[in-house]
Amino acid sequence: MRTFFAAPAVLVASFFYGSFHVQAQTALSLPGCEASPEVRKTLDEKLDYSELDKMKYTEQHAFERQVLEDLVAKYPRELEPSETLGSRIHQYFPDEYPAFRDRRIKAAKDNPNDPLALLLGGEALAGKDTPETIRLWEAAKAKAPSFPWPALKLAGLYADGKRADPVKMKENIEAFFASCPASTDGYAQWLLMKDPALQPKVGKAVAVAARARLEKETDPKKLRDYGSLWGKEFRLLQPKEYDAERTKVAQDLKRLEALNPHGDAEWQAFLIKGYKQSGASKETLTAMEDRLISEYPHSDQAENIVSKRWNSDHKEPEDQSDAAAWTKYYQLDEETEKAWIRDYPDDRYLQRFGWFEEIRSDDTITEKEAIAALEAYQQAVKDYRGSGMYWYYYHNIADYLLGHGWQPARALDLVKQAQAELAKARARDQDNDNLSDKELKDRKDWQIKQDLDFNGLLLKAALQAGLPDEALKLRSCVEAPLPEDKKLLSGYWLNRARFEAVQKHGQDALTYYELALQTRSEAPKAYHGRLRDDVIDESHALWKTQGGTEAAWAVWSKPSAAAPEQLAEGRWEKPTKTLPVFELSDMSGKIWRLKDLDGKTLLINVWATWCGPCQTELPHLQKFYEKIKGRTDIQILTFDVDANPGLLGPFLKEKGFTFPVLSAYTLEATNGGIPQNWIVDPHGSWKWTQLGYRPGSDADFEKEMLEKLESVKVGK
Repeated sequence: MRTFFAAPAVLVASFFYGSFHVQAQTALSLPGCEASPEVRKTLDEKLDYSELDKMKYTEQHAFERQVLEDLVAKYPRELEPSETLGSRIHQYFPDEYPAFRDRRIKAAKDNPNDPLALLLGGEALAGKDTPETIRLWEAAKAKAPSFPWPALKLAGLYADGKRADPVKMKENIEAFFASCPASTDGYAQWLLMKDPALQPKVGKAVAVAARARLEKETDPKKLRDYGSLWGKEFRLLQPKEYDAERTKVAQDLKRLEALNPHGDAEWQAFLIKGYKQSGASKETLTAMEDRLISEYPHSDQAENIVSKRWNSDHKEPEDQSDAAAWTKYYQLDEETEKAWIRDYPDDRYLQRFGWFEEIRSDDTITEKEAIAALEAYQQAVKDYRGSGMYWYYYHNIADYLLGHGWQPARALDLVKQAQAELAKARARDQDNDNLSDKELKDRKDWQIKQDLDFNGLLLKAALQAGLPDEALKLRSCVEAPLPEDKKLLSGYWLNRARFEAVQKHGQDALTYYELALQTRSEAPKAYHGRLRDDVIDESHALWKTQGGTEAAWAVWSKPSAAAPEQLAEGRWEKPTKTLPVFELSDMSGKIWRLKDLDGKTLLINVWATWCGPCQTELPHLQKFYEKIKGRTDIQILTFDVDANPGLLGPFLKEKGFTFPVLSAYTLEATNGGIPQNWIVDPHGSWKWTQLGYRPGSDADFEKEMLEKLESVKVGK
């Protein structure tokens, strides 16, 4: 229920589009824990993503903006429309945002007794003048102690960044939930999970309040909040209590089915997920899926079920280098994809992007068919993804063309467009005075890596198109100082080689190609039946044009033994964090403590049930675990970061995984992407970390992990 708070002021500010118009009134009404029913209804009905996604990019955001502006004009004292409007203008209308931001800052200055004006003004300054943001939010909090939103904003600000302060974060998130114990705000829930010490008191109160609210609810859309509730409740329990909670989930589901016995496909998919969490049998779940497919055969949810079943029944070839097996697989896969495109006309991703994504790894596709698919894909990107994401998609299209040697001039133009859009995106995000030193370094390192990649594509396109003048424009970039990160050296020398090759300086180019070959941390591996190795392919072609023999080429291209350590590191990095001193329970209730594992070399895998690359990697981890689980000197553990530990049991049972799984969603060290692999030496020192799953690495997984574990043993 919405609550209003009276602020100690004699003026009311009527907010519209970032400006305040002062009107005489006796008190200021303030937003409560939720949007008013009228606002919530408008937002849910008019800003339904499933409907917005049917529109083209420009139409969608113009419509969304108009809806929000109308709501702000009609309900100037509501928070959600005003906040969302600011977010959308910043994201989709960046050229207009500075003026919008200035109006909100001025409104806060002109209305120092209005907590809502102070809240929105502080939000406009976030990242631009963080000390002033803190002052405004603290002032809003002081003027209206029962107004919950300044506390949530402060909790988020203190959660990370330069001014990270766990004590202040905890204090403010407690204050927010003290006012709004049944809040469904996703950001508030995420902050609450960051501190496990808050769960027994605050987390329990939140779960109790949420259950009390939902037990009175009948609206199917709001009833889907049960999914979040079950996660809250599982987080409060020990594994030995999970079975009782699953029984409670099953009871909730019976009530939900009775309340809405003829639900749509989205409702039925929600029930299926719930029953899976309750521990329902495979037969029960299959019957529910069959019903959904039968009643809503063309829905996205039916397509998800059908595609999951198909993938389960048609495993990809295990040998990444078996070109014949992959060709056969792709033939069947592409026939199936065509059928799905025909059978699921409402699946907009499938209709717009599915076919090109399907054929990207298939080298047997004809150039004519590939270009036709690419044309449709590029138009869909322009219509439905918008300029803010052009750089990512256009980069991928250019890379695809150059990988096949098709239309290099077009690829060159696409890379230029992508670079221009990326520069705009960087400019929008550049001003942030609350980044920690590590965050600043990470951003700088990532930009260096991006620039090397983009320049490499430009040079490759210039080389294929025979356009030396285009390469000359990049001379200062190409001849920049060596990157500090050793893993970027090969890309740096490859760019130098391409620059010289396009200028017809063959001997210089071969010198740089050799450096690119000798400094790469790992050689490319076959993926889906194809081995793509630009360094070898380009240098070999140049070698032959220079009159070199194959015998001499074999000597020249042989990896050097001069840098074994560099080559051995591969994708492994030295960790920049301290290994957390963990004490976590596995699914059987056993407590695992770091101190109890002294003397053992550890492989810790970080994953989640929803992570696609994780699901590709975990079967290989299971095979490795089966081989070494009897050893007393090595221990495999996995840290699952699902916010709802109740998902784990059904998932592990379905997949047949038996390695130890520890619920670790609260560990800060697990942030930064998944999957991850950590190598810890017998003294508990974190030696190596590996982020992501490399396609094509299946055959080497066990060998690589064992070698890395053995390498950190004491005395080695």
